[in-house]
Amino acid sequence: MLEHNDLDAALQVDVEKLRAEYPRTLDLYREVCVVMFFRYGITPTANKLYQLVRKGSMSAPTEALRAFWADLRRSGKVKVGQPDLPDNLAQAAGDLVSKLWNSAQAAANRSLEEFRLTAGQERDAALQEKRTVQDLLENANRDLQVLVDKLEAASRENATLREQAAVSAATAAEMNAKLTDARQAASEADRRLEVIRTEHAAEIERVTARITQAEERYRASEQRALVEIDRERTAVSKLEKALESERTVSAASLQRLQSELTHMQIEAAKQARDFAALEEELKNAFEERGIARDKAAQLQAMTSDLTGQIVAERARVEVLREQLHRRAPMQTRVAKQGQRGKTLTARRSKTKPAE
Repeated sequence: MLEHNDLDAALQVDVEKLRAEYPRTLDLYREVCVVMFFRYGITPTANKLYQLVRKGSMSAPTEALRAFWADLRRSGKVKVGQPDLPDNLAQAAGDLVSKLWNSAQAAANRSLEEFRLTAGQERDAALQEKRTVQDLLENANRDLQVLVDKLEAASRENATLREQAAVSAATAAEMNAKLTDARQAASEADRRLEVIRTEHAAEIERVTARITQAEERYRASEQRALVEIDRERTAVSKLEKALESERTVSAASLQRLQSELTHMQIEAAKQARDFAALEEELKNAFEERGIARDKAAQLQAMTSDLTGQIVAERARVEVLREQLHRRAPMQTRVAKQGQRGKTLTARRSKTKPAE
Protein backbone atom coordinates (compact mmCIF):
# COMPACT_ATOMS: atom_id res chain seq x y z
CA MET A 1 0.00 0.00 0.00
CA LEU A 2 1.30 3.43 -0.93
CA GLU A 3 2.18 5.82 1.84
CA HIS A 4 0.43 9.19 2.07
CA ASN A 5 3.26 11.21 0.45
CA ASP A 6 3.73 8.62 -2.34
CA LEU A 7 -0.03 8.52 -2.88
CA ASP A 8 -0.18 12.28 -3.24
CA ALA A 9 2.78 12.24 -5.63
CA ALA A 10 1.21 9.49 -7.82
CA LEU A 11 -2.12 11.29 -7.76
CA GLN A 12 -0.40 14.53 -8.82
CA VAL A 13 1.28 12.72 -11.72
CA ASP A 14 -2.10 11.39 -12.91
CA VAL A 15 -3.62 14.86 -12.57
CA GLU A 16 -0.87 16.31 -14.78
CA LYS A 17 -1.57 13.65 -17.41
CA LEU A 18 -5.30 14.39 -17.26
CA ARG A 19 -4.55 18.14 -17.55
CA ALA A 20 -3.06 17.51 -20.98
CA GLU A 21 -5.99 15.27 -22.08
CA TYR A 22 -8.86 17.45 -20.80
CA PRO A 23 -8.30 21.15 -21.40
CA ARG A 24 -11.83 22.09 -20.19
CA THR A 25 -11.88 22.84 -16.48
CA LEU A 26 -15.09 20.96 -15.61
CA ASP A 27 -14.02 17.85 -17.58
CA LEU A 28 -10.64 17.92 -15.84
CA TYR A 29 -12.22 18.16 -12.36
CA ARG A 30 -14.68 15.32 -13.23
CA GLU A 31 -11.92 12.97 -14.40
CA VAL A 32 -9.84 13.77 -11.30
CA CYS A 33 -12.88 12.77 -9.18
CA VAL A 34 -13.10 9.46 -11.02
CA VAL A 35 -9.40 8.72 -10.59
CA MET A 36 -9.45 9.62 -6.87
CA PHE A 37 -12.53 7.54 -6.09
CA PHE A 38 -12.09 4.47 -8.26
CA ARG A 39 -8.31 4.20 -8.66
CA TYR A 40 -6.99 5.39 -5.28
CA GLY A 41 -10.11 4.90 -3.13
CA ILE A 42 -10.07 8.51 -1.96
CA THR A 43 -13.32 10.36 -1.45
CA PRO A 44 -12.98 13.55 -3.53
CA THR A 45 -13.69 16.89 -1.88
CA ALA A 46 -13.86 20.37 -3.43
CA ASN A 47 -10.91 21.58 -1.33
CA LYS A 48 -8.77 18.58 -2.27
CA LEU A 49 -9.70 18.90 -5.95
CA TYR A 50 -8.74 22.59 -6.02
CA GLN A 51 -5.43 21.83 -4.29
CA LEU A 52 -4.63 19.23 -6.98
CA VAL A 53 -5.85 21.04 -10.11
CA ARG A 54 -5.40 24.76 -9.17
CA LYS A 55 -7.51 25.90 -12.13
CA GLY A 56 -10.57 28.11 -12.37
CA SER A 57 -12.49 29.49 -9.41
CA MET A 58 -13.66 27.70 -6.25
CA SER A 59 -17.06 27.09 -7.80
CA ALA A 60 -15.56 24.87 -10.52
CA PRO A 61 -14.53 21.93 -8.27
CA THR A 62 -17.84 22.20 -6.39
CA GLU A 63 -19.85 21.96 -9.61
CA ALA A 64 -17.68 19.07 -10.90
CA LEU A 65 -18.04 17.22 -7.58
CA ARG A 66 -21.84 17.70 -7.70
CA ALA A 67 -21.95 16.28 -11.23
CA PHE A 68 -19.73 13.35 -10.22
CA TRP A 69 -21.97 12.34 -7.31
CA ALA A 70 -25.06 12.75 -9.51
CA ASP A 71 -23.59 10.40 -12.09
CA LEU A 72 -22.56 7.97 -9.37
CA ARG A 73 -26.07 8.17 -7.89
CA ARG A 74 -27.61 7.35 -11.24
CA SER A 75 -25.21 4.46 -11.62
CA GLY A 76 -26.11 3.17 -8.11
CA LYS A 77 -29.84 2.99 -8.95
CA VAL A 78 -29.20 0.44 -11.70
CA LYS A 79 -30.29 -2.94 -10.61
CA VAL A 80 -27.64 -5.57 -10.65
CA GLY A 81 -29.41 -8.37 -12.34
CA GLN A 82 -27.49 -10.63 -14.61
CA PRO A 83 -29.06 -13.88 -15.91
CA ASP A 84 -26.08 -15.89 -14.90
CA LEU A 85 -25.90 -14.51 -11.27
CA PRO A 86 -27.78 -16.08 -8.42
CA ASP A 87 -30.36 -13.98 -6.64
CA ASN A 88 -28.53 -13.90 -3.38
CA LEU A 89 -25.35 -12.75 -5.13
CA ALA A 90 -27.22 -10.08 -7.04
CA GLN A 91 -28.85 -8.97 -3.78
CA ALA A 92 -25.48 -8.84 -2.08
CA ALA A 93 -24.01 -6.85 -4.96
CA GLY A 94 -26.92 -4.43 -4.79
CA ASP A 95 -26.49 -4.07 -1.04
CA LEU A 96 -22.77 -3.49 -1.52
CA VAL A 97 -23.34 -0.80 -4.10
CA SER A 98 -25.97 0.77 -1.88
CA LYS A 99 -23.62 0.79 1.08
CA LEU A 100 -20.86 2.25 -1.05
CA TRP A 101 -23.23 4.89 -2.31
CA ASN A 102 -24.44 5.76 1.21
CA SER A 103 -20.88 5.88 2.46
CA ALA A 104 -19.81 8.01 -0.47
CA GLN A 105 -22.88 10.24 -0.01
CA ALA A 106 -22.10 10.71 3.68
CA ALA A 107 -18.45 11.45 2.90
CA ALA A 108 -19.49 13.84 0.19
CA ASN A 109 -21.86 15.62 2.56
CA ARG A 110 -19.13 15.90 5.18
CA SER A 111 -16.67 17.08 2.58
CA LEU A 112 -19.25 19.55 1.30
CA GLU A 113 -19.89 20.83 4.80
CA GLU A 114 -16.17 21.10 5.45
CA PHE A 115 -15.76 22.80 2.11
CA ARG A 116 -18.57 25.23 2.92
CA LEU A 117 -17.01 25.95 6.31
CA THR A 118 -13.59 26.36 4.81
CA ALA A 119 -14.99 28.36 1.92
CA GLY A 120 -16.88 30.59 4.36
CA GLN A 121 -13.75 31.12 6.43
CA GLU A 122 -11.73 31.69 3.30
CA ARG A 123 -14.44 34.02 1.99
CA ASP A 124 -14.46 35.98 5.28
CA ALA A 125 -10.67 36.06 5.26
CA ALA A 126 -10.74 37.06 1.61
CA LEU A 127 -13.31 39.78 2.34
CA GLN A 128 -11.22 40.97 5.27
CA GLU A 129 -8.15 40.81 3.13
CA LYS A 130 -10.07 42.60 0.38
CA ARG A 131 -11.09 45.35 2.81
CA THR A 132 -7.51 45.53 4.08
CA VAL A 133 -6.26 45.62 0.52
CA GLN A 134 -8.86 48.28 -0.33
CA ASP A 135 -7.77 50.29 2.70
CA LEU A 136 -4.17 49.82 1.71
CA LEU A 137 -5.09 50.68 -1.86
CA GLU A 138 -6.92 53.82 -0.74
CA ASN A 139 -3.96 54.77 1.47
CA ALA A 140 -1.65 53.96 -1.40
CA ASN A 141 -3.80 56.07 -3.74
CA ARG A 142 -3.74 58.93 -1.26
CA ASP A 143 0.02 58.52 -0.81
CA LEU A 144 0.34 58.24 -4.58
CA GLN A 145 -1.68 61.43 -5.03
CA VAL A 146 0.50 63.15 -2.43
CA LEU A 147 3.58 61.85 -4.21
CA VAL A 148 2.14 62.97 -7.57
CA ASP A 149 1.46 66.42 -6.11
CA LYS A 150 4.94 66.50 -4.64
CA LEU A 151 6.35 65.27 -7.94
CA GLU A 152 4.50 67.98 -9.84
CA ALA A 153 5.65 70.59 -7.31
CA ALA A 154 9.17 69.19 -7.53
CA SER A 155 8.93 69.27 -11.34
CA ARG A 156 7.78 72.87 -11.24
CA GLU A 157 10.47 73.70 -8.72
CA ASN A 158 12.99 71.82 -10.83
CA ALA A 159 11.93 73.79 -13.90
CA THR A 160 12.18 77.01 -11.87
CA LEU A 161 15.57 75.95 -10.57
CA ARG A 162 16.68 75.10 -14.09
CA GLU A 163 15.56 78.52 -15.28
CA GLN A 164 17.30 80.13 -12.33
CA ALA A 165 20.37 78.00 -13.02
CA ALA A 166 20.32 79.10 -16.66
CA VAL A 167 19.93 82.73 -15.59
CA SER A 168 22.65 82.25 -12.97
CA ALA A 169 24.91 80.64 -15.57
CA ALA A 170 24.32 83.52 -17.96
CA THR A 171 24.85 86.01 -15.14
CA ALA A 172 27.98 84.15 -14.06
CA ALA A 173 29.29 84.17 -17.63
CA GLU A 174 28.54 87.88 -17.90
CA MET A 175 30.13 88.53 -14.51
CA ASN A 176 33.18 86.47 -15.52
CA ALA A 177 33.49 88.52 -18.69
CA LYS A 178 33.12 91.73 -16.68
CA LEU A 179 35.59 90.40 -14.13
CA THR A 180 38.07 89.64 -16.91
CA ASP A 181 37.59 93.12 -18.32
CA ALA A 182 37.89 94.61 -14.84
CA ARG A 183 41.07 92.64 -14.20
CA GLN A 184 42.52 93.83 -17.50
CA ALA A 185 41.45 97.39 -16.69
CA ALA A 186 42.94 97.06 -13.19
CA SER A 187 46.17 95.70 -14.65
CA GLU A 188 46.28 98.57 -17.13
CA ALA A 189 45.47 101.02 -14.32
CA ASP A 190 48.24 99.49 -12.20
CA ARG A 191 50.70 99.94 -15.06
CA ARG A 192 49.54 103.51 -15.60
CA LEU A 193 49.68 104.16 -11.85
CA GLU A 194 53.22 102.79 -11.73
CA VAL A 195 54.22 105.08 -14.61
CA ILE A 196 52.49 108.02 -12.91
CA ARG A 197 54.18 107.16 -9.61
CA THR A 198 57.55 107.04 -11.35
CA GLU A 199 56.89 110.35 -13.06
CA HIS A 200 55.58 111.87 -9.83
CA ALA A 201 58.59 110.58 -7.91
CA ALA A 202 60.93 112.11 -10.49
CA GLU A 203 58.88 115.33 -10.46
CA ILE A 204 58.95 115.40 -6.65
CA GLU A 205 62.70 114.89 -6.72
CA ARG A 206 63.08 117.72 -9.22
CA VAL A 207 60.77 119.99 -7.20
CA THR A 208 62.56 119.02 -4.01
CA ALA A 209 65.91 119.82 -5.63
CA ARG A 210 64.57 123.17 -6.83
CA ILE A 211 63.07 123.89 -3.41
CA THR A 212 66.35 122.93 -1.75
CA GLN A 213 68.27 125.18 -4.12
CA ALA A 214 65.77 127.98 -3.55
CA GLU A 215 66.03 127.45 0.21
CA GLU A 216 69.80 127.56 0.02
CA ARG A 217 69.65 130.70 -2.08
CA TYR A 218 67.15 132.18 0.33
CA ARG A 219 69.34 131.32 3.30
CA ALA A 220 72.37 132.77 1.56
CA SER A 221 70.36 135.88 0.69
CA GLU A 222 69.08 136.08 4.24
CA GLN A 223 72.59 135.69 5.59
CA ARG A 224 73.84 138.38 3.28
CA ALA A 225 70.91 140.56 4.23
CA LEU A 226 71.60 140.00 7.93
CA VAL A 227 75.27 140.85 7.38
CA GLU A 228 74.28 143.94 5.47
CA ILE A 229 71.76 144.82 8.15
CA ASP A 230 74.36 144.34 10.88
CA ARG A 231 76.80 146.37 8.86
CA GLU A 232 74.20 149.05 8.35
CA ARG A 233 73.25 148.94 12.01
CA THR A 234 76.89 149.42 12.93
CA ALA A 235 77.18 152.24 10.47
CA VAL A 236 73.99 153.82 11.75
CA SER A 237 75.23 153.46 15.32
CA LYS A 238 78.44 155.17 14.39
CA LEU A 239 76.48 157.82 12.58
CA GLU A 240 74.25 158.28 15.61
CA LYS A 241 77.30 158.71 17.86
CA ALA A 242 78.98 160.99 15.36
CA LEU A 243 75.88 163.08 14.77
CA GLU A 244 74.86 163.31 18.43
CA SER A 245 76.30 166.81 18.59
CA GLU A 246 74.26 168.07 15.69
CA ARG A 247 70.84 166.62 16.61
CA THR A 248 69.26 170.01 16.29
CA VAL A 249 70.51 170.48 12.74
CA SER A 250 70.03 166.95 11.51
CA ALA A 251 66.97 165.94 13.62
CA ALA A 252 64.75 165.63 10.59
CA SER A 253 67.33 163.59 8.70
CA LEU A 254 67.95 161.35 11.70
CA GLN A 255 64.22 160.79 12.22
CA ARG A 256 63.93 159.80 8.60
CA LEU A 257 66.87 157.42 8.96
CA GLN A 258 65.28 155.84 12.07
CA SER A 259 61.98 155.42 10.21
CA GLU A 260 63.79 153.74 7.35
CA LEU A 261 65.64 151.52 9.81
CA THR A 262 62.35 150.55 11.51
CA HIS A 263 60.89 149.81 8.11
CA MET A 264 63.88 147.63 7.34
CA GLN A 265 63.39 145.78 10.65
CA ILE A 266 59.72 145.27 9.85
CA GLU A 267 60.68 143.96 6.45
CA ALA A 268 63.22 141.63 8.07
CA ALA A 269 60.55 140.33 10.50
CA LYS A 270 58.19 139.89 7.60
CA GLN A 271 60.88 138.01 5.77
CA ALA A 272 61.39 135.82 8.86
CA ARG A 273 57.66 135.11 9.00
CA ASP A 274 57.65 134.37 5.31
CA PHE A 275 60.55 132.04 5.82
CA ALA A 276 58.66 130.18 8.59
CA ALA A 277 55.63 129.91 6.34
CA LEU A 278 57.92 128.68 3.60
CA GLU A 279 59.31 125.97 5.90
CA GLU A 280 55.73 124.83 6.68
CA GLU A 281 55.00 124.74 3.01
CA LEU A 282 58.14 122.71 2.47
CA LYS A 283 56.87 120.12 4.97
CA ASN A 284 53.55 119.84 3.19
CA ALA A 285 55.22 119.77 -0.21
CA PHE A 286 56.11 116.06 0.15
CA GLU A 287 52.46 115.13 0.81
CA GLU A 288 50.82 117.46 -1.66
CA ARG A 289 52.77 117.31 -4.86
CA GLY A 290 50.62 119.77 -6.73
CA ILE A 291 50.75 122.32 -3.93
CA ALA A 292 54.54 121.98 -3.75
CA ARG A 293 54.87 123.30 -7.28
CA ASP A 294 52.76 126.36 -6.43
CA LYS A 295 54.68 126.84 -3.19
CA ALA A 296 57.97 126.60 -5.07
CA ALA A 297 56.72 129.22 -7.51
CA GLN A 298 55.60 131.39 -4.61
CA LEU A 299 58.96 130.84 -2.92
CA GLN A 300 60.78 131.85 -6.06
CA ALA A 301 58.55 134.92 -6.34
CA MET A 302 59.18 135.77 -2.68
CA THR A 303 62.89 135.25 -3.19
CA SER A 304 62.78 137.55 -6.18
CA ASP A 305 60.85 140.12 -4.11
CA LEU A 306 63.35 139.73 -1.27
CA THR A 307 66.21 140.15 -3.68
CA GLY A 308 64.53 143.24 -5.05
CA GLN A 309 63.93 144.49 -1.54
CA ILE A 310 67.56 143.84 -0.61
CA VAL A 311 68.66 145.66 -3.75
CA ALA A 312 66.32 148.48 -2.80
CA GLU A 313 67.68 148.50 0.74
CA ARG A 314 71.21 148.55 -0.60
CA ALA A 315 70.26 151.48 -2.78
CA ARG A 316 68.80 153.21 0.26
CA VAL A 317 71.97 152.50 2.22
CA GLU A 318 73.99 153.92 -0.64
CA VAL A 319 71.80 157.03 -0.52
CA LEU A 320 72.35 157.25 3.24
CA ARG A 321 76.05 156.88 2.75
CA GLU A 322 76.05 159.62 0.16
CA GLN A 323 74.08 161.80 2.56
CA LEU A 324 76.57 161.02 5.32
CA HIS A 325 79.46 161.81 3.04
CA ARG A 326 77.87 165.11 2.11
CA ARG A 327 77.29 165.92 5.79
CA ALA A 328 80.81 164.96 6.82
CA PRO A 329 82.28 168.42 6.04
CA MET A 330 79.55 169.98 8.11
CA GLN A 331 80.46 167.70 11.01
CA THR A 332 84.10 168.62 10.52
CA ARG A 333 83.21 172.29 10.64
CA VAL A 334 81.07 171.77 13.72
CA ALA A 335 83.91 169.83 15.32
CA LYS A 336 86.39 172.60 14.48
CA GLN A 337 84.02 175.25 15.84
CA GLY A 338 83.65 173.21 18.98
CA GLN A 339 87.39 172.87 19.27
CA ARG A 340 87.78 176.56 18.78
CA GLY A 341 85.19 177.26 21.44
CA LYS A 342 86.99 175.00 23.85
CA THR A 343 90.32 176.76 23.10
CA LEU A 344 88.84 180.17 23.71
CA THR A 345 87.23 179.01 26.88
CA ALA A 346 90.52 177.61 28.09
CA ARG A 347 92.33 180.77 27.26
CA ARG A 348 89.71 182.81 29.07
CA SER A 349 90.05 180.64 32.10
CA LYS A 350 93.81 181.09 32.10
CA THR A 351 93.72 184.86 31.67
CA LYS A 352 91.02 185.54 34.24
CA PRO A 353 93.14 185.37 37.43
CA ALA A 354 95.65 187.81 36.08
CA GLU A 355 92.99 190.35 35.72
